[in-house]
Amino acid sequence: MDDTGGGQLYRIHESASAGRVVELRYTPTVADMAEGLRARGRSKAGRRQRLPFFLIGLVGPGYAAVLVAQDGESAGSPVALTVVGLLGWAFALFGHRFMAWSTRGPMAAAGECRALVDGQGITVDSAQGSAHLRWSVLSGYAETPATFMVFTGGKPVIGGALLPKRGLAPGQQDVLRALLDGKLKGI
Repeated sequence: MDDTGGGQLYRIHESASAGRVVELRYTPTVADMAEGLRARGRSKAGRRQRLPFFLIGLVGPGYAAVLVAQDGESAGSPVALTVVGLLGWAFALFGHRFMAWSTRGPMAAAGECRALVDGQGITVDSAQGSAHLRWSVLSGYAETPATFMVFTGGKPVIGGALLPKRGLAPGQQDVLRALLDGKLKGI
């Protein structure tokens, strides 16, 4: 292995069989995950997943207003409907933070991660184990100022890999972007 990053934690390899290989070493954070999930939320699929929460946010308080206008003659509690509506809005607007926060335990247990991105897919090794994602199961990626977030193709489930840019060797951001662009579509 040729160490071109100037530091022990950063390496870039060349593999004759798979083309370019990029290695990242990083410790994942909740902020990284929130940023990647926020990017997913801005995509068409992410907006489609948040739509029910926006609708709940509109319908709940709207129906509560109707109940108040009818002096409570209908079944239902205006307070409960308003709370449900507010929760819908909260999840629609801040769901990426809630989901990222829910991963804090597994991310802390993972410790330092090593990710390899090559012609076969993405392999992530951590203290908890190893996962390999073939390109065929991945649907796209989102780039943010601090991360590359790679997503699986399942509509109801968000899965994939978090690749923080701070784990890259200097100048390797373009190499990773080229690998991702060659295999996936940006979302």
